[in-house]
Amino acid sequence: MKMNFISVKVPQDHYIRNGSYYGPKGQLTEWTIVKLGLFSLIDSQKQEEKCIRFYIKTQDNEADTVTLDCSFSSAISGKVYDIFEEKQLYVDCSRYQFSKFIANIVKNTVKRNPFPENDIVDQGFMRLPSGKMVFGLGEEMINANEEDPVISTSCLTLKNSDDDRNYISYISCLINNFPPAAFISTLASFVKPIFENELVQFGFTVYIYGQSGTGKTELAKLLADIYEDHNNMVSLSSDKYALKKQGQLKDIPIVIDDLNLSASSRIRNSNEAKISDFIQMNQGGGNCCNKDIKLRFNHVAIITAEYVMKNNSTVNRCLLVEIEECFNSCQLSKLQREHGKYLSFLKSFISWLCVNHDLLSKQSEFYLKRNKKRDTDYKDSYVGSQRIMRTHQILDITLDIFVRYLKEVHSLSAEQINEISAICKNSIDKCIADTLGHCPSGSTKIGKDFVDTILSGLDYYIPIVSNDFKKYHREINQAKKSAYLPDKIFFFNGAYLCIEPDILVSWLKTQTGLKTIPTKKKISAQLKYYGLLKVVGGEYTSYIAEDKKHKYYQLPLQRLKELEADKRNKFLNNNDHKANDIVFEWDYTSERKIYGKWAVKTDDNEQEYEDYQGNDFYDE
Repeated sequence: MKMNFISVKVPQDHYIRNGSYYGPKGQLTEWTIVKLGLFSLIDSQKQEEKCIRFYIKTQDNEADTVTLDCSFSSAISGKVYDIFEEKQLYVDCSRYQFSKFIANIVKNTVKRNPFPENDIVDQGFMRLPSGKMVFGLGEEMINANEEDPVISTSCLTLKNSDDDRNYISYISCLINNFPPAAFISTLASFVKPIFENELVQFGFTVYIYGQSGTGKTELAKLLADIYEDHNNMVSLSSDKYALKKQGQLKDIPIVIDDLNLSASSRIRNSNEAKISDFIQMNQGGGNCCNKDIKLRFNHVAIITAEYVMKNNSTVNRCLLVEIEECFNSCQLSKLQREHGKYLSFLKSFISWLCVNHDLLSKQSEFYLKRNKKRDTDYKDSYVGSQRIMRTHQILDITLDIFVRYLKEVHSLSAEQINEISAICKNSIDKCIADTLGHCPSGSTKIGKDFVDTILSGLDYYIPIVSNDFKKYHREINQAKKSAYLPDKIFFFNGAYLCIEPDILVSWLKTQTGLKTIPTKKKISAQLKYYGLLKVVGGEYTSYIAEDKKHKYYQLPLQRLKELEADKRNKFLNNNDHKANDIVFEWDYTSERKIYGKWAVKTDDNEQEYEDYQGNDFYDE
């Protein structure tokens, strides 16, 4: 961090004696300010805040210096009494006297001295103005030195690391006793930002499952528990805001523990809903809000569970890692005792990524093409599971990068490299096969006919969705009294399509081509399986803000768009359609859209194209 150091000028009528400040009315403190450090912080919005660092010596400990930071505006206005008191730097005068004394010191000392600029880094990668790449890991800045104009504002404290560089033996023990795919997935959190762009996203979730007592949580802790207060680990018993807060931990692996079978069905449903919401939010395309703070989720998260959820849209966003039997307790204890070596390895690996960031970015196209070609050769395995294919790609790329790191930094022999690579590759392939096995591309016992029928109805030229709840509610009540089915069966509130279960059952019974007779139980199971249910308190139906008397199915718009995109891609045998490209006529939250005949602007039909731009064709 760049800082301008200046000597302290004591105000008039004040003096220092025996390591204390004195004024006209007697002793003020039992400590003195040795020097001031001036610096300014530049946030992501390019807003500047000038700050001062006080270097203080106390009578109790003259050998060490206490440092204290505060904003320049607070110091010059004398609003620092509480800040000093928090550091146990007590005073022997009134709050007013002390505040005035500090303000005078700052005014006399700072004057026109410059405040060197420093960029703020919380967590994750950041490029400095010089072009240098650094990484915020807890309160530490990886690959940054004292002269770099950067500072960490994180309040996360890293656990102690072991400075012994012989941590390769630790990594070897880890991958020989635990599934290596989980270890490579953790490294992917640091590798994938180098290879991602607006078109390619590699977010996925590591889903560690197995019987109770097999060591799932211990494995997750070995891989991701790097902070003193376990800040990147949350329990499913936490509220939903605790999960959303994890979005602040950019480029850091996070852990969600523990989905178990011993809970009641109501609690299991609630926990499954939390996990599904988090995973879909984590692999979504936009931001979420946590108490008015926008958070971007794109993590490699680790979830521990006793069983695999029966939710296709959730599982195909995961890498399933099965723990078949209990781990060796002696090896587990050894890895836990020497966990500082793992943190040292992470720092070394991240530092190497920072140094080679630009080179790896230039070579990213080579890595992507090589792995894409391999997956193209086996594309039949990924029918309907493109997300799993992307997960396979980033895991193979991460393994290649890890092997390259071992060669360049630790000079391992070709035999050692090949052995580590083979163990990891076999584990990755096994986990990918297990994940594909839990995401069947063909028909399942649950089926998909209800979902496909709903999608077809939403895209039909006769609208079945209302945006006006008063009209919708009035028509629904009239239909119930007269025992007929209304035209508008769904209500859209801006995020969810809402419908009463009985109305959906009645509407589906009028549709042709269904393989299964619709019942509430079967419909609920299918909607849940494809991620089309908002579960509240473990219940599949819930009240909406507009109606507190009736319970509704709530189908998330974003998930409907994803399923519609998959449906069109499968029909056209391509991968051109994305969820964000899907626009339904009734969706007023999307951008402007043309109805009726679509026009493509060319030189030959420019006038025709302009005619279609009239207001009659637009929905504002």
